[in-house]
Amino acid sequence: MIERVYLKEYVTFEEVELEFSEVEMEFSKGLIVFTGPSGAGKSVLMRGILSIFGFFDVNAKISEAIVNQEINLEKYGIENDEIIIFRQIKKNKNRYFINNQAVSKKIIRKIAEEFIDYLSLREVKEFENEKILEVLDNMIKEKEYYVNLETYKKTYKKYIQKKNELKKLSLAEKNALEKIEFLKYEIEKINSINPKEDEFEELMKIKKDLSKIEKIKEKAFEVEQIFEFENRVYEFLDMMEEESEFFSNAMNELRVILDKAGEKAEFLESVNIEEVLDRLSELQELIRRFGSIKEAIKYAKEKEIELEKLQNLSFEKENIQKEIKELEKNLFEISEYIHKKRVDISKKFIEKLNYFLNKLYMPQAEIKIDLGEFNEYGRDRAEIIINDIDINTISTGEFNRLRVAMLAAKLEYSEEEKSLFLDEIDANLSGEESMSVAEVLKYLSSKYQIFAISHQPQLASLADKHFLVTKKDNKSFVKELNKNERVEEIARIIGGKEKSQKAMEYAKELLKVKNG
Repeated sequence: MIERVYLKEYVTFEEVELEFSEVEMEFSKGLIVFTGPSGAGKSVLMRGILSIFGFFDVNAKISEAIVNQEINLEKYGIENDEIIIFRQIKKNKNRYFINNQAVSKKIIRKIAEEFIDYLSLREVKEFENEKILEVLDNMIKEKEYYVNLETYKKTYKKYIQKKNELKKLSLAEKNALEKIEFLKYEIEKINSINPKEDEFEELMKIKKDLSKIEKIKEKAFEVEQIFEFENRVYEFLDMMEEESEFFSNAMNELRVILDKAGEKAEFLESVNIEEVLDRLSELQELIRRFGSIKEAIKYAKEKEIELEKLQNLSFEKENIQKEIKELEKNLFEISEYIHKKRVDISKKFIEKLNYFLNKLYMPQAEIKIDLGEFNEYGRDRAEIIINDIDINTISTGEFNRLRVAMLAAKLEYSEEEKSLFLDEIDANLSGEESMSVAEVLKYLSSKYQIFAISHQPQLASLADKHFLVTKKDNKSFVKELNKNERVEEIARIIGGKEKSQKAMEYAKELLKVKNG
């Protein structure tokens, strides 16, 4: 709820400071009424308050509102605090702050819409299917109903998930034949080469060895001549009385190396160089395309899995269709139960709504609940009808009274606590009609904080706080009235500038203030 408002240099107001918090008004709830002569600036003032919350462009040099409301500011990137301070400063451009953190006007408005309703805007969201069903659901105080409602929501979520899977599967199936042929071609191309992970490196080594095999053989022949002098070396070492083991080991190692050279030469002579080059050419093509033989093998395996999935599409599609059919059956059964409960409770709701419509001198309404396609709220399509007239075509005054009646009808079942702004909702009504509107608003003020502009004494007399807006020398002023001042103001509303004794008496009667 809004506890305090401050405006500086706003249109014809030099400075406005309004306190709405009272000890006897829990969390600033209650009926707050602004009265005053025509043209004094009441609507301007209301627009100024609403501009702090982004509903209008700001024209004040400084504006500020202190709000006591449970709002999760963290989801907007703002640190949570028990008290929320909305502030705006206008220099070269408007700058907006929440708890001293700079924010955009768009964020200001989004946050404000969580706790403010401005009924002069022709907002039809209260009459949308989702909102009506929400009211009906809140009225049904049965554990079994909420269990079924939760089960429906979970089942519907799964149902939508499966429908999306089927949609993707159907689309994939449509393109499957062409893709299957392409995948087969790709896999066959790699598998026909049948590459091994280290094969390319091994073949490159063979190619390199082939290029120098003749030189190796030639050198090996020359090296073998050393064995002709082997005995001479032993004789020399014996004469020098030196150990010959090191020389024996070296000669043995040399023989092993020469044997390997011989084996390699024998192997290389059996290799078909043309086959090696052809094989390298095939592997190089795979490396060029995939980056490496390892990636080519990986690609082939992935495509084999994809091919298998595509070839099993019909089977998968059939299974998903069976799942969807089973989910639809469950949704149908639960939605039938939900529908019956909503239809039953709607009679109680429409009775309440019509009670308040009657008090507001409005035609009777009926609620129509038809069954449609599955959605997250069930199959119900709820609509409020007044005398078979589309609510979008009724007058603004009637529309706002309908909204008030709607709020009053759901009051005891709603958890929301909001600030409502009403601009002359009782305009052009008779005294009896005005009192009915005032009584309904007074009932609403037990949970809502209501800001109302009025030219009628009935609404002013029921206010928890009464502010007078006046204008002098093109400057506007606003002040909270005490009991005696309220009598004077209500008498002015009744009788004009020349307040008669009769008007004063009627004003006191309305305020239940004793004469004398």
